[in-house]
Amino acid sequence: MYKVFISYSREDHHFAELLQIKLKENGITVWLDNGSLRAGNDWRQEIDKGISECSIVLVAISTTSSSSAYVTYEWASAMGHGKAVLPLKLSSCDMHPKLEPIQYLDFSVPGNSPWEELIKRIKEIESDYELPDNAIPLQQVNDTDQNADSILEYLNQRGYQMVSFERLIEKNVCNLDNTGFIKLIKNNSHIFRKAKLKGNKAGIAKL
Repeated sequence: MYKVFISYSREDHHFAELLQIKLKENGITVWLDNGSLRAGNDWRQEIDKGISECSIVLVAISTTSSSSAYVTYEWASAMGHGKAVLPLKLSSCDMHPKLEPIQYLDFSVPGNSPWEELIKRIKEIESDYELPDNAIPLQQVNDTDQNADSILEYLNQRGYQMVSFERLIEKNVCNLDNTGFIKLIKNNSHIFRKAKLKGNKAGIAKL
């Protein structure tokens, strides 16, 4: 199984290839379309398969990729699959409103690329991601509280679709026990659902 899916515009292929090399050097397996999806292939089926087999989608953001329907389809599909999405900004450009809240890594400054931070982020996500959840829908009620807002902000900033209770406590996002988390999910079931993550850890996911 691949760990990382790289979404990029063809004009940024040099960065994508360097990114693949850097990740492989750190033992991270990569799904990268090197032009193998030739005209006539069912590219959406192949892309969906690649995304479904990965835990994380890295999106190379540039002036060309930000206007690419293919790149937009890939990261939007990743979010739909419940995958973590991490933007890598290659140049100054407009970002899609759904990507703007996510804390991106800046690769636009020559000689100052945050490779170590990227590897750290990937390993953090991998340590806490992801088994298909088997949540039973809970009764919807219209209620929010500070903990719910903090959790949602954390998920959005990190590009996560789900996170374990353990991680939220470790990162000081909130300080609840399992019963408290379950109650929070129940009271905010229009926003969250229960999730089961890697290692059978209990967690919370965005709807």
